[in-house]
Amino acid sequence: MKIITWNINGIRTFGGGVKKTLDSLDADVICVQETKVTRDLLDERSAIVDGYNSYFSYSRGRSGYSGVATYCKDSATPCAAEEGLTGLLTGHEGAVGCYGDHTEFSGEELQLLDNEGRAVITQHRVMCEDKVQTVTVINVYCPRADPDKPERKQFKLQFYKLLQCRAEALLKDGSHVIILGDVNTSHRPIDHCDPSDVDQFGENPGRKWLNVFLHQPDEDRNEDEEEEPDEESEGTSTDSVRGGKFVDTFRYFHPTRSSAFTCWSTLTGARQTNYGTRIDYIFADRRLVREQFVAADIMPEVEGSDHCPVWGRLRCPLVPSSKPPPLCTRYLPEFAGRQQKLSRFLVKVEPTGGGEERENLNPLAAGNVSGRKRALASAPVVPKGKKTKTVKTCSKPQGSLLSFFKPKPTTNAVPLLTLRPGSVTKSLRHRTHTKRLQPEKLSRRMEDPKLQRMRVPHRGVPASILHGPPPPPSCKVHGEPCVLRTVKKEGPNMGKQFFVCARPQGHASNPEARCNFFSWVEKGK
Repeated sequence: MKIITWNINGIRTFGGGVKKTLDSLDADVICVQETKVTRDLLDERSAIVDGYNSYFSYSRGRSGYSGVATYCKDSATPCAAEEGLTGLLTGHEGAVGCYGDHTEFSGEELQLLDNEGRAVITQHRVMCEDKVQTVTVINVYCPRADPDKPERKQFKLQFYKLLQCRAEALLKDGSHVIILGDVNTSHRPIDHCDPSDVDQFGENPGRKWLNVFLHQPDEDRNEDEEEEPDEESEGTSTDSVRGGKFVDTFRYFHPTRSSAFTCWSTLTGARQTNYGTRIDYIFADRRLVREQFVAADIMPEVEGSDHCPVWGRLRCPLVPSSKPPPLCTRYLPEFAGRQQKLSRFLVKVEPTGGGEERENLNPLAAGNVSGRKRALASAPVVPKGKKTKTVKTCSKPQGSLLSFFKPKPTTNAVPLLTLRPGSVTKSLRHRTHTKRLQPEKLSRRMEDPKLQRMRVPHRGVPASILHGPPPPPSCKVHGEPCVLRTVKKEGPNMGKQFFVCARPQGHASNPEARCNFFSWVEKGK
Protein backbone atom coordinates (compact mmCIF):
# COMPACT_ATOMS: atom_id res chain seq x y z
CA MET A 1 0.00 0.00 0.00
CA LYS A 2 1.41 3.36 -1.05
CA ILE A 3 -0.06 6.69 0.08
CA ILE A 4 0.75 10.26 -0.97
CA THR A 5 -0.17 13.70 0.33
CA TRP A 6 0.30 16.90 -1.68
CA ASN A 7 -0.90 20.47 -1.24
CA ILE A 8 -1.53 21.27 -4.91
CA ASN A 9 -2.34 24.98 -4.40
CA GLY A 10 -5.32 24.81 -6.74
CA ILE A 11 -6.78 22.11 -8.95
CA ARG A 12 -5.12 23.89 -11.91
CA THR A 13 -1.96 22.00 -10.95
CA PHE A 14 -3.61 19.10 -12.79
CA GLY A 15 -3.71 21.21 -15.97
CA GLY A 16 -1.80 18.55 -17.90
CA GLY A 17 -4.56 16.04 -17.14
CA VAL A 18 -5.79 14.68 -13.82
CA LYS A 19 -5.29 11.03 -14.74
CA LYS A 20 -1.82 11.71 -16.11
CA THR A 21 -0.79 13.44 -12.88
CA LEU A 22 -2.30 10.78 -10.62
CA ASP A 23 -0.69 7.98 -12.61
CA SER A 24 2.69 9.71 -12.43
CA LEU A 25 2.45 9.80 -8.62
CA ASP A 26 2.00 6.01 -8.66
CA ALA A 27 0.14 5.54 -5.37
CA ASP A 28 -2.96 3.70 -4.20
CA VAL A 29 -4.38 6.57 -2.14
CA ILE A 30 -3.57 10.16 -3.16
CA CYS A 31 -4.66 12.95 -0.82
CA VAL A 32 -4.53 16.52 -2.09
CA GLN A 33 -5.16 19.76 -0.24
CA GLU A 34 -6.09 23.31 -1.20
CA THR A 35 -8.07 22.30 -4.29
CA LYS A 36 -9.82 25.71 -4.20
CA VAL A 37 -12.97 24.31 -5.79
CA THR A 38 -16.51 24.44 -4.49
CA ARG A 39 -19.27 21.98 -5.35
CA ASP A 40 -20.69 24.21 -8.13
CA LEU A 41 -17.25 24.60 -9.75
CA LEU A 42 -16.24 20.93 -9.66
CA ASP A 43 -16.08 19.66 -13.24
CA GLU A 44 -16.25 16.10 -14.47
CA ARG A 45 -12.63 15.94 -15.56
CA SER A 46 -11.49 16.51 -11.97
CA ALA A 47 -14.22 14.47 -10.28
CA ILE A 48 -14.49 11.37 -12.50
CA VAL A 49 -11.10 9.89 -13.38
CA ASP A 50 -10.77 6.55 -15.12
CA GLY A 51 -9.29 3.97 -12.76
CA TYR A 52 -9.94 6.03 -9.60
CA ASN A 53 -12.79 6.92 -7.25
CA SER A 54 -12.66 10.33 -5.60
CA TYR A 55 -14.01 12.05 -2.48
CA PHE A 56 -14.16 15.83 -2.07
CA SER A 57 -14.74 18.33 0.71
CA TYR A 58 -15.54 21.93 -0.19
CA SER A 59 -15.52 25.29 1.55
CA ARG A 60 -19.08 26.40 2.23
CA GLY A 61 -18.33 30.02 3.01
CA ARG A 62 -15.80 31.19 0.41
CA SER A 63 -15.23 30.37 -3.23
CA GLY A 64 -11.71 29.53 -4.45
CA TYR A 65 -10.60 28.71 -0.92
CA SER A 66 -9.35 25.62 0.92
CA GLY A 67 -10.83 22.24 -0.11
CA VAL A 68 -9.38 18.72 0.01
CA ALA A 69 -9.83 15.60 -2.13
CA THR A 70 -8.82 11.96 -1.87
CA TYR A 71 -8.32 9.88 -5.02
CA CYS A 72 -8.27 6.11 -4.52
CA LYS A 73 -7.34 3.60 -7.19
CA ASP A 74 -10.16 1.19 -7.96
CA SER A 75 -7.92 -1.48 -6.45
CA ALA A 76 -7.94 0.59 -3.22
CA THR A 77 -11.67 1.42 -3.08
CA PRO A 78 -12.58 2.31 0.53
CA CYS A 79 -15.34 0.59 2.48
CA ALA A 80 -16.47 3.87 4.09
CA ALA A 81 -15.94 7.59 3.56
CA GLU A 82 -17.17 10.89 4.94
CA GLU A 83 -16.55 14.61 4.76
CA GLY A 84 -15.36 16.57 7.78
CA LEU A 85 -14.27 15.67 11.31
CA THR A 86 -17.42 16.36 13.32
CA GLY A 87 -20.02 14.11 11.67
CA LEU A 88 -22.29 17.09 11.04
CA LEU A 89 -21.76 16.83 7.26
CA THR A 90 -22.62 13.13 7.15
CA GLY A 91 -26.19 12.35 6.11
CA HIS A 92 -25.74 8.98 4.44
CA GLU A 93 -24.90 5.37 5.13
CA GLY A 94 -21.33 4.29 4.61
CA ALA A 95 -19.90 6.86 7.03
CA VAL A 96 -16.80 6.09 9.08
CA GLY A 97 -18.21 6.99 12.52
CA CYS A 98 -16.33 7.24 15.87
CA TYR A 99 -16.44 10.97 16.55
CA GLY A 100 -15.06 11.14 20.07
CA ASP A 101 -16.07 13.43 22.91
CA HIS A 102 -17.22 16.88 21.74
CA THR A 103 -18.17 18.26 25.15
CA GLU A 104 -15.33 20.79 24.96
CA PHE A 105 -16.77 22.27 21.75
CA SER A 106 -19.89 24.33 21.28
CA GLY A 107 -22.30 23.45 18.48
CA GLU A 108 -21.36 26.65 16.66
CA GLU A 109 -17.65 25.84 16.95
CA LEU A 110 -18.14 22.38 15.47
CA GLN A 111 -20.06 23.77 12.53
CA LEU A 112 -17.44 26.44 11.82
CA LEU A 113 -14.55 23.96 12.07
CA ASP A 114 -16.12 21.78 9.38
CA ASN A 115 -17.34 24.68 7.23
CA GLU A 116 -14.11 25.33 5.31
CA GLY A 117 -13.67 21.98 3.55
CA ARG A 118 -10.58 20.85 5.45
CA ALA A 119 -11.02 17.09 5.92
CA VAL A 120 -11.99 13.93 4.04
CA ILE A 121 -11.85 10.52 5.74
CA THR A 122 -11.67 7.20 3.91
CA GLN A 123 -11.57 3.78 5.58
CA HIS A 124 -9.81 0.86 3.89
CA ARG A 125 -9.42 -2.85 4.52
CA VAL A 126 -5.90 -4.26 4.50
CA MET A 127 -4.45 -7.72 4.94
CA CYS A 128 -2.04 -7.84 7.87
CA GLU A 129 -0.53 -11.24 8.63
CA ASP A 130 -3.43 -13.14 7.05
CA LYS A 131 -5.92 -11.07 8.97
CA VAL A 132 -8.17 -8.34 7.56
CA GLN A 133 -7.83 -5.07 9.44
CA THR A 134 -9.01 -1.52 8.82
CA VAL A 135 -6.89 1.56 8.17
CA THR A 136 -8.59 4.94 8.38
CA VAL A 137 -6.95 7.68 6.29
CA ILE A 138 -7.66 11.26 7.44
CA ASN A 139 -6.79 13.80 4.74
CA VAL A 140 -6.50 17.26 6.33
CA TYR A 141 -5.64 20.82 5.41
CA CYS A 142 -5.07 22.48 8.76
CA PRO A 143 -5.75 26.22 9.08
CA ARG A 144 -3.02 28.84 8.98
CA ALA A 145 -2.71 31.22 11.91
CA ASP A 146 -2.86 34.60 10.19
CA PRO A 147 -0.86 37.04 12.38
CA ASP A 148 -3.23 39.85 11.37
CA LYS A 149 -6.28 37.88 12.54
CA PRO A 150 -5.88 36.76 16.17
CA GLU A 151 -9.11 34.77 16.04
CA ARG A 152 -7.58 32.45 13.42
CA LYS A 153 -4.89 31.42 15.90
CA GLN A 154 -7.57 30.07 18.22
CA PHE A 155 -9.42 28.52 15.27
CA LYS A 156 -6.26 26.62 14.29
CA LEU A 157 -5.76 25.25 17.81
CA GLN A 158 -9.39 24.18 18.02
CA PHE A 159 -9.02 22.37 14.69
CA TYR A 160 -5.95 20.55 16.04
CA LYS A 161 -7.90 19.53 19.14
CA LEU A 162 -10.82 18.26 17.04
CA LEU A 163 -8.45 16.32 14.75
CA GLN A 164 -6.81 14.65 17.75
CA CYS A 165 -10.20 13.85 19.27
CA ARG A 166 -11.39 12.10 16.09
CA ALA A 167 -8.13 10.26 15.40
CA GLU A 168 -7.84 8.87 18.92
CA ALA A 169 -11.50 7.82 18.91
CA LEU A 170 -10.95 5.82 15.72
CA LEU A 171 -7.81 4.27 17.19
CA LYS A 172 -9.65 3.32 20.38
CA ASP A 173 -12.37 1.66 18.28
CA GLY A 174 -9.80 -0.74 16.81
CA SER A 175 -8.86 0.84 13.48
CA HIS A 176 -5.35 1.80 12.48
CA VAL A 177 -5.15 5.52 11.69
CA ILE A 178 -3.10 7.53 9.22
CA ILE A 179 -3.30 11.34 9.29
CA LEU A 180 -1.72 13.08 6.35
CA GLY A 181 -1.78 16.51 4.77
CA ASP A 182 -0.70 20.10 5.25
CA VAL A 183 -0.50 20.64 9.01
CA ASN A 184 0.78 24.24 8.61
CA THR A 185 3.33 23.98 11.44
CA SER A 186 6.98 22.98 11.24
CA HIS A 187 7.61 20.77 14.25
CA ARG A 188 11.28 21.08 15.21
CA PRO A 189 14.15 23.44 14.36
CA ILE A 190 15.47 20.84 11.91
CA ASP A 191 12.21 21.24 9.97
CA HIS A 192 12.70 24.99 9.44
CA CYS A 193 15.18 26.79 7.18
CA ASP A 194 16.01 29.46 9.75
CA PRO A 195 14.55 28.70 13.20
CA SER A 196 16.73 31.36 14.83
CA ASP A 197 14.78 33.95 12.85
CA VAL A 198 11.52 32.89 14.54
CA ASP A 199 10.73 34.50 17.89
CA GLN A 200 10.38 31.90 20.66
CA PHE A 201 10.35 29.00 18.20
CA GLY A 202 9.53 26.32 20.76
CA GLU A 203 6.78 28.37 22.40
CA ASN A 204 4.56 28.29 19.32
CA PRO A 205 1.20 26.75 20.37
CA GLY A 206 1.11 24.58 17.24
CA ARG A 207 4.51 23.10 18.08
CA LYS A 208 3.45 22.49 21.65
CA TRP A 209 0.43 20.58 20.37
CA LEU A 210 2.64 18.46 18.09
CA ASN A 211 4.89 17.66 21.04
CA VAL A 212 1.89 16.13 22.82
CA PHE A 213 0.22 14.57 19.78
CA LEU A 214 3.34 12.83 18.46
CA HIS A 215 5.29 10.07 20.12
CA GLN A 216 8.95 10.94 20.75
CA PRO A 217 11.06 7.79 21.22
CA ASP A 218 13.93 7.86 23.71
CA GLU A 219 17.29 8.14 21.98
CA ASP A 220 18.84 5.53 24.24
CA ARG A 221 16.03 3.00 23.91
CA ASN A 222 15.24 0.73 20.98
CA GLU A 223 11.79 1.45 19.58
CA ASP A 224 11.18 -2.26 18.98
CA GLU A 225 11.71 -2.96 22.69
CA GLU A 226 9.14 -0.43 23.86
CA GLU A 227 5.94 -1.63 25.42
CA GLU A 228 2.59 -0.18 24.53
CA PRO A 229 1.88 2.65 27.01
CA ASP A 230 -1.14 2.69 29.21
CA GLU A 231 -4.21 4.10 27.42
CA GLU A 232 -5.08 6.31 30.38
CA SER A 233 -1.73 8.04 30.74
CA GLU A 234 -0.57 8.29 27.15
CA GLY A 235 -0.58 11.80 25.70
CA THR A 236 -2.49 13.39 28.58
CA SER A 237 0.27 15.61 29.94
CA THR A 238 1.88 18.54 28.14
CA ASP A 239 5.06 17.74 30.06
CA SER A 240 5.27 14.25 28.61
CA VAL A 241 8.35 13.79 26.48
CA ARG A 242 7.43 10.44 25.00
CA GLY A 243 3.63 10.76 25.09
CA GLY A 244 1.46 10.67 21.99
CA LYS A 245 -0.18 7.92 20.02
CA PHE A 246 1.10 8.91 16.57
CA VAL A 247 4.46 8.95 14.80
CA ASP A 248 5.91 11.32 12.19
CA THR A 249 6.81 8.68 9.60
CA PHE A 250 9.40 10.80 7.80
CA ARG A 251 11.36 11.38 11.01
CA TYR A 252 10.93 7.71 11.93
CA PHE A 253 12.97 6.75 8.87
CA HIS A 254 15.13 9.91 8.62
CA PRO A 255 15.62 11.20 12.19
CA THR A 256 18.57 13.50 11.43
CA ARG A 257 18.10 14.52 7.79
CA SER A 258 18.29 18.31 7.48
CA SER A 259 17.10 20.67 4.73
CA ALA A 260 14.23 18.28 4.01
CA PHE A 261 11.53 20.83 3.28
CA THR A 262 8.11 20.52 1.66
CA CYS A 263 7.00 24.16 1.28
CA TRP A 264 8.70 27.25 -0.15
CA SER A 265 7.67 30.83 -0.86
CA THR A 266 7.01 31.33 -4.57
CA LEU A 267 7.04 35.10 -4.17
CA THR A 268 10.70 35.12 -3.15
CA GLY A 269 11.85 32.19 -5.33
CA ALA A 270 12.95 30.39 -2.18
CA ARG A 271 12.72 26.94 -3.76
CA GLN A 272 15.83 27.68 -5.82
CA THR A 273 17.87 27.96 -2.63
CA ASN A 274 15.81 25.37 -0.68
CA TYR A 275 14.86 28.00 1.89
CA GLY A 276 11.65 26.42 3.16
CA THR A 277 9.85 24.50 5.88
CA ARG A 278 8.53 20.98 6.42
CA ILE A 279 4.83 21.36 7.17
CA ASP A 280 3.41 18.42 5.18
CA TYR A 281 3.34 15.13 7.06
CA ILE A 282 2.22 11.52 7.17
CA PHE A 283 1.40 10.61 10.76
CA ALA A 284 0.39 7.05 11.69
CA ASP A 285 -0.36 5.18 14.89
CA ARG A 286 2.69 3.67 16.54
CA ARG A 287 1.82 0.02 16.03
CA LEU A 288 1.09 0.52 12.32
CA VAL A 289 4.42 2.29 11.82
CA ARG A 290 6.35 -0.33 13.69
CA GLU A 291 4.70 -3.34 12.05
CA GLN A 292 3.71 -2.23 8.54
CA PHE A 293 5.52 0.92 7.34
CA VAL A 294 8.61 0.17 5.26
CA ALA A 295 9.53 3.66 3.95
CA ALA A 296 8.52 7.33 3.86
CA ASP A 297 10.07 10.32 2.11
CA ILE A 298 9.49 13.67 0.41
CA MET A 299 9.46 14.40 -3.35
CA PRO A 300 11.03 17.87 -3.82
CA GLU A 301 11.67 17.12 -7.50
CA VAL A 302 7.91 17.26 -8.23
CA GLU A 303 6.95 20.84 -9.14
CA GLY A 304 3.68 22.56 -9.98
CA SER A 305 2.88 23.89 -6.51
CA ASP A 306 4.57 25.75 -3.67
CA HIS A 307 4.52 22.40 -1.84
CA CYS A 308 5.97 19.02 -2.83
CA PRO A 309 4.39 15.59 -2.30
CA VAL A 310 5.18 13.31 0.63
CA TRP A 311 4.83 9.52 0.33
CA GLY A 312 4.72 6.49 2.58
CA ARG A 313 4.72 2.77 1.84
CA LEU A 314 3.30 -0.10 3.89
CA ARG A 315 3.90 -3.79 3.42
CA CYS A 316 0.24 -4.75 3.89
CA PRO A 317 -1.81 -5.19 0.68
CA LEU A 318 -5.20 -3.51 0.23
CA VAL A 319 -8.49 -5.37 0.05
CA PRO A 320 -10.78 -3.23 -2.17
CA SER A 321 -14.46 -2.79 -1.47
CA SER A 322 -16.87 -4.11 -4.11
CA LYS A 323 -18.28 -0.61 -4.69
CA PRO A 324 -17.42 2.94 -3.53
CA PRO A 325 -19.25 4.42 -0.51
CA PRO A 326 -22.00 7.03 -1.08
CA LEU A 327 -19.67 10.04 -0.70
CA CYS A 328 -17.92 9.13 -3.97
CA THR A 329 -18.24 11.88 -6.59
CA ARG A 330 -19.50 9.46 -9.23
CA TYR A 331 -22.81 9.39 -7.33
CA LEU A 332 -23.31 13.15 -7.50
CA PRO A 333 -26.42 13.92 -9.58
CA GLU A 334 -24.55 16.10 -12.06
CA PHE A 335 -22.18 13.22 -12.84
CA ALA A 336 -24.47 10.21 -12.35
CA GLY A 337 -26.98 11.25 -15.04
CA ARG A 338 -29.95 11.38 -12.66
CA GLN A 339 -30.34 15.13 -13.06
CA GLN A 340 -29.33 17.45 -15.87
CA LYS A 341 -28.44 21.08 -15.39
CA LEU A 342 -30.09 23.82 -17.45
CA SER A 343 -26.75 24.50 -19.13
CA ARG A 344 -26.96 21.05 -20.71
CA PHE A 345 -29.91 22.19 -22.79
CA LEU A 346 -28.38 25.57 -23.69
CA VAL A 347 -25.02 24.36 -24.92
CA LYS A 348 -24.42 21.57 -27.37
CA VAL A 349 -22.11 18.94 -25.91
CA GLU A 350 -20.69 16.34 -28.26
CA PRO A 351 -20.69 12.83 -26.75
CA THR A 352 -17.15 11.56 -26.26
CA GLY A 353 -15.34 8.71 -24.58
CA GLY A 354 -14.65 8.26 -20.90
CA GLY A 355 -11.87 9.46 -18.63
CA GLU A 356 -9.98 12.58 -19.63
CA GLU A 357 -11.92 12.97 -22.89
CA ARG A 358 -15.27 13.54 -21.19
CA GLU A 359 -16.88 16.91 -21.74
CA ASN A 360 -17.70 18.98 -18.70
CA LEU A 361 -21.38 18.76 -17.89
CA ASN A 362 -21.29 22.22 -16.36
CA PRO A 363 -19.85 24.40 -19.15
CA LEU A 364 -21.08 27.61 -17.54
CA ALA A 365 -19.10 27.02 -14.36
CA ALA A 366 -16.72 29.79 -13.42
CA GLY A 367 -13.74 27.48 -13.68
CA ASN A 368 -14.43 26.54 -17.29
CA VAL A 369 -13.46 29.36 -19.63
CA SER A 370 -14.07 27.43 -22.82
CA GLY A 371 -17.61 26.66 -21.66
CA ARG A 372 -18.36 30.34 -21.16
CA LYS A 373 -17.05 31.16 -24.59
CA ARG A 374 -19.30 28.54 -26.17
CA ALA A 375 -22.28 29.87 -24.24
CA LEU A 376 -21.62 33.46 -25.29
CA ALA A 377 -21.20 32.50 -28.89
CA SER A 378 -24.29 30.35 -29.09
CA ALA A 379 -26.72 32.52 -27.14
CA PRO A 380 -26.11 36.23 -27.72
CA VAL A 381 -28.15 38.59 -25.60
CA VAL A 382 -30.11 41.34 -27.38
CA PRO A 383 -30.55 44.53 -25.34
CA LYS A 384 -34.14 45.49 -24.61
CA GLY A 385 -35.60 47.88 -27.15
CA LYS A 386 -32.99 47.09 -29.80
CA LYS A 387 -33.93 45.67 -33.18
CA THR A 388 -32.03 42.69 -34.41
CA LYS A 389 -30.51 42.66 -37.87
CA THR A 390 -30.87 39.77 -40.27
CA VAL A 391 -27.42 38.58 -41.25
CA LYS A 392 -27.14 37.09 -44.72
CA THR A 393 -25.12 33.96 -45.09
CA CYS A 394 -21.96 34.31 -47.10
CA SER A 395 -19.42 31.88 -48.44
CA LYS A 396 -16.58 34.20 -47.48
CA PRO A 397 -14.75 33.37 -44.23
CA GLN A 398 -15.94 35.31 -41.20
CA GLY A 399 -13.70 37.88 -39.58
CA SER A 400 -12.66 38.14 -35.96
CA LEU A 401 -15.37 38.65 -33.35
CA LEU A 402 -13.60 41.87 -32.31
CA SER A 403 -14.19 43.35 -35.76
CA PHE A 404 -17.91 43.59 -35.00
CA PHE A 405 -17.23 45.88 -32.05
CA LYS A 406 -14.84 48.28 -33.79
CA PRO A 407 -16.49 51.60 -34.79
CA LYS A 408 -16.66 52.30 -38.48
CA PRO A 409 -14.57 55.32 -39.63
CA THR A 410 -16.52 58.48 -40.44
CA THR A 411 -15.44 61.67 -42.18
CA ASN A 412 -15.73 63.63 -38.93
CA ALA A 413 -13.89 61.16 -36.68
CA VAL A 414 -11.30 62.52 -34.28
CA PRO A 415 -8.68 59.78 -33.67
CA LEU A 416 -6.16 60.05 -30.86
CA LEU A 417 -2.45 59.81 -31.57
CA THR A 418 -0.74 58.60 -28.40
CA LEU A 419 2.98 59.27 -28.14
CA ARG A 420 5.53 57.73 -25.82
CA PRO A 421 6.29 59.12 -22.33
CA GLY A 422 7.68 62.66 -22.39
CA SER A 423 5.69 63.47 -25.52
CA VAL A 424 2.25 64.88 -26.12
CA THR A 425 -1.09 63.28 -26.92
CA LYS A 426 -2.80 65.18 -29.70
CA SER A 427 -6.03 64.77 -31.63
CA LEU A 428 -5.86 65.31 -35.37
CA ARG A 429 -9.03 66.18 -37.25
CA HIS A 430 -9.29 64.75 -40.72
CA ARG A 431 -11.93 64.20 -43.36
CA THR A 432 -11.31 61.01 -45.27
CA HIS A 433 -7.64 60.20 -44.57
CA THR A 434 -5.41 61.14 -41.65
CA LYS A 435 -2.48 63.16 -42.87
CA ARG A 436 0.79 61.64 -41.73
CA LEU A 437 3.32 63.93 -40.08
CA GLN A 438 6.83 63.99 -41.45
CA PRO A 439 9.38 62.84 -38.86
CA GLU A 440 11.03 66.26 -38.60
CA LYS A 441 7.67 68.02 -38.11
CA LEU A 442 6.62 65.44 -35.53
CA SER A 443 9.89 65.96 -33.68
CA ARG A 444 9.43 69.75 -33.61
CA ARG A 445 5.89 69.37 -32.27
CA MET A 446 7.09 67.02 -29.52
CA GLU A 447 9.68 69.57 -28.39
CA ASP A 448 7.22 72.49 -28.36
CA PRO A 449 7.05 73.58 -24.66
CA LYS A 450 3.45 74.70 -25.09
CA LEU A 451 2.43 71.25 -26.23
CA GLN A 452 4.42 69.62 -23.41
CA ARG A 453 2.14 71.40 -20.92
CA MET A 454 -1.01 70.24 -22.64
CA ARG A 455 -3.26 67.90 -20.73
CA VAL A 456 -4.37 64.51 -21.99
CA PRO A 457 -7.95 64.72 -23.37
CA HIS A 458 -10.71 63.37 -21.14
CA ARG A 459 -8.58 62.16 -18.22
CA GLY A 460 -7.00 65.50 -17.38
CA VAL A 461 -3.64 63.99 -16.35
CA PRO A 462 -0.51 66.06 -17.21
CA ALA A 463 1.49 64.32 -19.91
CA SER A 464 4.68 65.01 -17.94
CA ILE A 465 3.76 62.40 -15.30
CA LEU A 466 2.94 59.61 -17.75
CA HIS A 467 6.14 57.63 -17.36
CA GLY A 468 7.18 54.11 -16.48
CA PRO A 469 8.71 52.85 -13.24
CA PRO A 470 11.95 54.41 -12.04
CA PRO A 471 15.18 52.77 -13.17
CA PRO A 472 16.21 50.04 -10.71
CA PRO A 473 19.28 50.59 -8.55
CA SER A 474 21.92 47.89 -8.18
CA CYS A 475 22.20 45.94 -4.95
CA LYS A 476 25.36 46.59 -2.97
CA VAL A 477 26.53 42.97 -2.63
CA HIS A 478 26.03 41.53 -6.11
CA GLY A 479 25.96 44.74 -8.14
CA GLU A 480 22.89 43.45 -10.03
CA PRO A 481 19.71 45.38 -10.92
CA CYS A 482 17.07 45.12 -8.22
CA VAL A 483 13.40 44.19 -8.62
CA LEU A 484 10.47 46.49 -7.86
CA ARG A 485 7.91 45.31 -5.30
CA THR A 486 4.70 46.80 -3.93
CA VAL A 487 3.45 46.54 -0.34
CA LYS A 488 0.12 44.67 -0.39
CA LYS A 489 -0.31 44.20 3.33
CA GLU A 490 -2.83 46.50 4.96
CA GLY A 491 -1.24 49.29 6.97
CA PRO A 492 0.42 52.69 6.61
CA ASN A 493 2.79 51.45 3.87
CA MET A 494 0.16 49.70 1.73
CA GLY A 495 0.63 50.61 -1.93
CA LYS A 496 4.17 51.93 -1.48
CA GLN A 497 6.89 50.56 -3.77
CA PHE A 498 10.39 49.43 -2.90
CA PHE A 499 13.44 47.78 -4.46
CA VAL A 500 15.07 44.57 -3.22
CA CYS A 501 17.79 42.27 -4.49
CA ALA A 502 16.53 40.21 -7.44
CA ARG A 503 18.07 36.93 -6.27
CA PRO A 504 15.94 34.23 -4.58
CA GLN A 505 15.49 34.30 -0.82
CA GLY A 506 17.88 32.12 1.13
CA HIS A 507 19.90 31.76 4.30
CA ALA A 508 22.17 34.70 5.16
CA SER A 509 25.20 32.40 4.87
CA ASN A 510 24.37 31.51 1.25
CA PRO A 511 26.26 33.87 -1.12
CA GLU A 512 23.94 32.91 -3.99
CA ALA A 513 20.86 34.04 -2.07
CA ARG A 514 19.27 37.47 -1.84
CA CYS A 515 21.26 40.13 -0.01
CA ASN A 516 19.65 42.54 2.45
CA PHE A 517 19.47 45.50 0.05
CA PHE A 518 16.25 47.50 0.49
CA SER A 519 15.25 50.92 -0.81
CA TRP A 520 11.90 52.71 -0.85
CA VAL A 521 10.85 54.40 -4.10
CA GLU A 522 10.77 58.11 -3.41
CA LYS A 523 7.54 59.94 -4.13
CA GLY A 524 7.39 61.65 -7.50
CA LYS A 525 10.06 59.44 -9.08
